[in-house]
Amino acid sequence: MVEKIEVGIIGGSGFCTFPEMSIKEKVRLTTRHGEPSDEISIGEYGGQIIAFLPRHGYEHQLAPHLIPYRANIDALKEVGIDTIIAFCAAGSLRKKIKPGDLVIPDQFVNLTWGRDATDNPSEEFIHLPMDEPYSQTLRECICEEGEKIGLRIHKKGIVAVIQGPRFNTKAESDWFSRMGWSIVNMTQYPECYFAKEEGIHYAAIAGITDYDVCLQNYGLSMSRDQIRETSQIFNENVTKCKQLVAQVLQNWNSHKTKLMKLNTYYQPYYKKDDLEEK
Repeated sequence: MVEKIEVGIIGGSGFCTFPEMSIKEKVRLTTRHGEPSDEISIGEYGGQIIAFLPRHGYEHQLAPHLIPYRANIDALKEVGIDTIIAFCAAGSLRKKIKPGDLVIPDQFVNLTWGRDATDNPSEEFIHLPMDEPYSQTLRECICEEGEKIGLRIHKKGIVAVIQGPRFNTKAESDWFSRMGWSIVNMTQYPECYFAKEEGIHYAAIAGITDYDVCLQNYGLSMSRDQIRETSQIFNENVTKCKQLVAQVLQNWNSHKTKLMKLNTYYQPYYKKDDLEEK
């Protein structure tokens, strides 16, 4: 294994490969929860050693509801990761959040099912505090660096996580918007949950590709006649994300000092063994 890996990068749709990264090693792991989405690339980017894992696999072969989220987090932890910056594509539920913007979510609403079911019922479980599902300190670091390079960034947002792979109906989209949620995505849960469970600093960069169907009259949406323009913004968002990650890594030593002061590990609050004893 190469020297200490500073940050794990999880790539989302459109970010399944990372040719800008100088790869030194590739590892394929089998964790206690099975195999991750694909092999992990370890190498240099932005002056730091990082580990890259494409959430959907290098060929984008895994649908959102079939991604081995727990195995992905376990695999990154096994190679020494304690910080993850993840990219995801998202649609906007608010007029002020425009296609081409980046959002750094601070909350999620889980509308998926079956993704956090344990594969071993005898395993210990914990009641994990989820008041702040994302690392506030890491989010602040990302926002600070994004502003330095002139990116349009929303410093917080509530992401509604849907099961996928289909998009919303208009009724669903209207409901999400009325609830005051900010963006919609298919992969943020349970990824950030499992990262927090493992004591990993986790933050996401959501690239806004379009307005969700409830706002399709206000600009770009995933309609058939606008798919080319939406695809262009989608690709531009991936480029912005890579620029932002590079900027964060170039100033990583100062950010790492802030993160090292935090205790992120959660001891089991309520084990199954404890319940049986009572």
